[in-house]
Amino acid sequence: MVNEYRDSGVNLDKLREYHEGIRSLISSTYRRTIVGAGHYAGVVNINGINLAIHTDGVGTKTLLALRTRKFKPIGIDCVAMNVNDLVCVGARPVALVDYLALESEDDELVKEIIEGIVEGAKVSDSEVVGGETAIMKGVVNGFDVACTALGVVEKTKLGNEVRPGDVLLGLASDGIHANGYSLVRKLIDEGKLSLEDWEDELMRPTRIYVREVLSVLDLIKGAAHITGGAFAKLRRITEYSLEINLPDPPDVFKEIERAGVSHREMHRVFNMGIGMILFVPEDTVEEVENKLSNRVKTYRLGKVRGDQGKIKLRSYKNQILDI
Repeated sequence: MVNEYRDSGVNLDKLREYHEGIRSLISSTYRRTIVGAGHYAGVVNINGINLAIHTDGVGTKTLLALRTRKFKPIGIDCVAMNVNDLVCVGARPVALVDYLALESEDDELVKEIIEGIVEGAKVSDSEVVGGETAIMKGVVNGFDVACTALGVVEKTKLGNEVRPGDVLLGLASDGIHANGYSLVRKLIDEGKLSLEDWEDELMRPTRIYVREVLSVLDLIKGAAHITGGAFAKLRRITEYSLEINLPDPPDVFKEIERAGVSHREMHRVFNMGIGMILFVPEDTVEEVENKLSNRVKTYRLGKVRGDQGKIKLRSYKNQILDI
């Protein structure tokens, strides 16, 4: 049997339906909003200053953390899932708060989660200015953690200037980051994927791209954090047709596929080794690559093509996938 994300309880189509309904309702509150729901972060103007704000959690990776007792990566994940989205609208992260909810007391868990949040904040040049910790037995099963991050925007980078001919530059991921874990756990529970053999890879924290993206922000037209929904996230930047040739992914992705996930579903759920994609004018690609050469491995993935159309991925198996 081939496993798909919906088999593990996550229906991406239903989530998109929820998002559309929520976006329609909350837009009636907008007064100072420059960028509303639907992009990577909201942007509001307060007395002439554009502030970006975003909130996110870590998902069901928390359940694997309980099984492995590796909690610090989860704290880093929580920061990464927020600050990586902030830079996708051109924001420089400045501050964040966290919310940690527990089923019961766990000193080690609390200490390591906060240590991870602090480490992530330092890597992203942010300050942790507060938060909330609660014990809610009967409401929470295990624990959950989320952050809200604030950033300052000098010039928004929303993808409005993206044009055919622009280059898609991929930044390498540090594994599967913090998405698709409901499917991963299903494979583990079915005995198709070994947690013992892949624990280090599965618990590796999400890479934080803040310094990398900010270092080239003036040279790019947009940035897309590849998270839930994988490469469909590129539609937040542009509706142009896109041509993407993916490199050979890290072994953990191949192992998940061998465990019973279809090739197409892998590219609908996971980042496949690419954690961030930059939209770069052709005449500045080499300069961007040079600036990033000592920071992160980059890949020229392809180009923006003509009119509105599909995202065509050429996978490491040389298959063409429409996303």
